[in-house]
Amino acid sequence: MRKLARRHQLLQRALWRLDFILVWGVVKLARLLPIDAASRFGNRVGTFIGPRLKAKSAKYRLNMATVLPALDDTALDLLVRRAWGRAGQILAEFPHMDTILHDRERLLIDIREPVAAYENHDLPCIIVTAHQSNWEVVGAAMARMGIPNTTLYSAPTNPLLDEMLLASRRVLNCTLVPRDNGARMLLRSLKQGHAAAMVMDRRVEDGKLIQFFGHDKLSTILPAKLALTLGCDLIPVQVERLRDARYRVTFHSPVRPSDATENATNQAIDMIQQVHGQFETWIRAHPEDWFCPKLVWQKAS
Repeated sequence: MRKLARRHQLLQRALWRLDFILVWGVVKLARLLPIDAASRFGNRVGTFIGPRLKAKSAKYRLNMATVLPALDDTALDLLVRRAWGRAGQILAEFPHMDTILHDRERLLIDIREPVAAYENHDLPCIIVTAHQSNWEVVGAAMARMGIPNTTLYSAPTNPLLDEMLLASRRVLNCTLVPRDNGARMLLRSLKQGHAAAMVMDRRVEDGKLIQFFGHDKLSTILPAKLALTLGCDLIPVQVERLRDARYRVTFHSPVRPSDATENATNQAIDMIQQVHGQFETWIRAHPEDWFCPKLVWQKAS
């Protein structure tokens, strides 16, 4: 049906509207509930609907099997089901982002190494994270810290969903830039002394090869190249779900080149490899919190 819709505009629009109605209904109900009840409601919705999305669940399963190759089929199925539940929580928490931002007991911020840009908001820095827990909460943490930022995001193919999700993100008070052709906007923002933020655990077809869980993955090296060019910090940020809609956001120490005598491209690849090493640790600790319904590694030919 989806493949057919790509060739027939009217069918595609009808499916977009159907998807929108479903998501809108979940978000509308979640908005009426107290935040923790909404999070638990989202978990139940995700657990029910997610496994029925066969194509995406199959990709989830392949990714999880690469991360945890010792798991048997039953354990993998259970893990994928739990991961869909976590994805449902993220959706149901969107209308409550303002509460997460302003409740200091609900959003804990852990800074591992002081960085000048945290206090001097005229200095740029680059924030990178993974699709782990609720990555949107990184924006809430930056807003709490008063850090102005420009954030790259992957716009849904459904423009109705894109508009709805953008409305929920406005409370974060950041400039949102679609990922396609966003490099120029990020550079401009950094030159203005703002932070730039990016979620970067997905495969990027025109990227460079790095090792991720022992397998080659194509990854963007843009964040590291920008950090090297402008002489600013590249900071991995980790989100951990503590309970329901309560989070810890950890700003880890900046990543620096292992060998400053290498050329800029090799230094950038090394920095992104270090970042992915941290992603591995986070994901292994809580694999059910990793949102990965797209293939991260290329299928073996």
